[in-house]
Amino acid sequence: MQPVNSLPVPTRTIFLLDRNVVALIKDAAVDGKQRDAKKQAYLDWLRTLDRPENGFSPLLSIMEGEKGYADNAVDKAACLETEAGAVGRFFTHASTDAAQLRLFADGVATMLSGLQESQWGNRVVFFTSAAPLVVQKVAQRERRGVEDKLIQLAAGSGLATDDAIVMLLLACLYGSDAARRVLKPARPNAYNVLSDLHVISRVGLIKAVAQQSPVPVRVRFLTLDEGLFGILDHIGIVRPQLTATGGLAMQIRYSPALFPALSAADAVALLRRHVRTEP
Repeated sequence: MQPVNSLPVPTRTIFLLDRNVVALIKDAAVDGKQRDAKKQAYLDWLRTLDRPENGFSPLLSIMEGEKGYADNAVDKAACLETEAGAVGRFFTHASTDAAQLRLFADGVATMLSGLQESQWGNRVVFFTSAAPLVVQKVAQRERRGVEDKLIQLAAGSGLATDDAIVMLLLACLYGSDAARRVLKPARPNAYNVLSDLHVISRVGLIKAVAQQSPVPVRVRFLTLDEGLFGILDHIGIVRPQLTATGGLAMQIRYSPALFPALSAADAVALLRRHVRTEP
């Protein structure tokens, strides 16, 4: 039982900013008033979060980079300087990691430029070969056959059937407009798609680190990408934790709502076919 005179331990929230949110903040620093009413409303909302109990970081945006492809350490350092600086200036009451990122800019840039998630190459191979199967919306009677082809391609690429890129292709097949907006299968760009999808593991890693804090910490991801927001709304990070070797162990939970063209029962059946059961 909590002593009568003790104060509750405050729960801090760390907001991880997507590339488009950081771009909006950078534009605000240059132009002042945003001409787009929707974007201005988002900036106004961000300012309501500018409170001492909150923290903001452009780290995920810096990891993705500005080029639309894997950049080098020099490009990464330039991106870090502009983005960390803009975020640090925008938030005047909340904490940011701008000073720390800029203090160790060269080391951080070198580390991030050489960082690539496990199985990135496998996912590129799979996505490149699988995207053509869902360029057009597939007729209902043909969907199960395309599903089987996607699973075969995943196995041939060395991916588990419940890998996020596989599930997103299945979501696109089974009617998810949000997944289609993220994948853009008619003009596939593997780097951009995987940068979006690896938000899941990157947020999971930061959540695992945040769990080591002696005070409660929530981690939230902010994006203006409606497609990405739409799919992440149906994907959950389960029990993220750091391993003894410094890696990340976590599970991903997919909601049946990720497959809107299927009935609830059929969506559950699809997940049972392809998602490994949690221990």
